[in-house]
Formats: sequence, C-alpha cells, structure tokens
Amino acid sequence: MIGIIFALESEAKSLLLQANDLTPIKFLDKKAYSCKIEKQDCIIVISGIGKVSASICAQKLIDEYKVDFILNAGTCGGTDNSVKIKSFYAVEKCFQFDFDVTEIDDVEIGYIQEYDRVFFPASTNGLNFLEKTSLATADRFSNEEKDLNLLKKNGCAIRDMEGAAIAQTCLSNNIPFYSIKGVTDVYGSGVAKEQFYGNLTSVCEELSTIIKKALLNITNAIK
Repeated sequence: MIGIIFALESEAKSLLLQANDLTPIKFLDKKAYSCKIEKQDCIIVISGIGKVSASICAQKLIDEYKVDFILNAGTCGGTDNSVKIKSFYAVEKCFQFDFDVTEIDDVEIGYIQEYDRVFFPASTNGLNFLEKTSLATADRFSNEEKDLNLLKKNGCAIRDMEGAAIAQTCLSNNIPFYSIKGVTDVYGSGVAKEQFYGNLTSVCEELSTIIKKALLNITNAIK
C-alpha cells in the first residue's frame, strides 16, 4: 500500500481523474480516496496546508493503512533562478526553517535536539529521471530577505509548507519518505501570487504524469 499526500485538492485533481477504482474513504476530517494507480494500491489524502495537518495525515497512513512508503507530491516555490518554473524535482533532504531555538541553545535554525539533526532524509530511489534538490519547509510563506538568505545558506532551492514535517514523521516510524515537487513560482521572477495561480493548473496536470512514472520506478526499485 502506498500513501500519497497532497496539500491542495487542485494538486491532486488530475491524478484522481486518472486513478482506477477510486473510492472515497473516511479519513479524519480530510478528503481521501482508495484507488489503484499503475496497478498499485494507493491511499490519496488531501491534508490541507501546513505542517501539523500533513503530519497528522502521515501518521494515520502509517498506523491504520500500514503503508509501505509515503509520497508527498505537490507544488512549491523556488528560492532563486537555479530552479525553473514548471520544472519538477525529487527532494533528497529537507528541513523546517521555522523551527528556531537559537535564543536558548547554540544550534542552527532547524536543528531538532531529539533527532540531532537539521535535515531529514528523503529517498530518491527510483527517481533518477528527476533532478535532485533540497527542500525547506515552514508554516509561512515569506519573501523576507533573512528567510531567503537562510534557505540559500542551507542549499535549499525550493520551499513548501508540508514536506519536512512529513519527513520527520516518516523517520520516527522508520517508513521510507519520497517527495516530488513542481515549481509554480520563483522568487525574483515576478509577483509570487500571480505566478502561483498562473502556473498552478499546468504544473498540477504534468505532476500526475510524473507521479505515475515515479510509482512504477519506486516499486520496481524496492522489490
């Protein structure tokens, strides 16, 4: 069983239209579906935006549905022109740049003591057809200079509001985590809101094709 988490219904729409045996299921207060994609049994969940909602959904997928791995798929923003709008990336590591205890401990922003790490891993096994990058996650969308400088310092070319929290949940449960992101907007390329809404539909439609290929490759790679 494969768990797929999207933050937004618009991100999942194209894949849901192509899924076989699509059946709505009760899943907390979220929209969720059981289905087959490329002959693989899947649970698709629309978590809603943000780290807590995403983590809750990941834990339920692990506890109740005993998923073999979790794929977080969706849109993201680029931090600079090292990534391109309408391009897709496989995440190899991610961190939470709004986790900050630097006022009381001599540690880096994003460092979580009980894990002794800043970055959480994401598997790219089977995703060699995608370029790899690092992801920054926070419960805010910010173009403040201090945030952008922090992300660049940590080598994060893309950012979202869910990925690293799901990665943390998966690590705690020893469950493989995968993340595929499509870029809707890039800092410095125009007004973020206009970029996002202008590119959302086309990125999400292509994302479904990328996900189907990824599921085939991942399942073959881990057999």
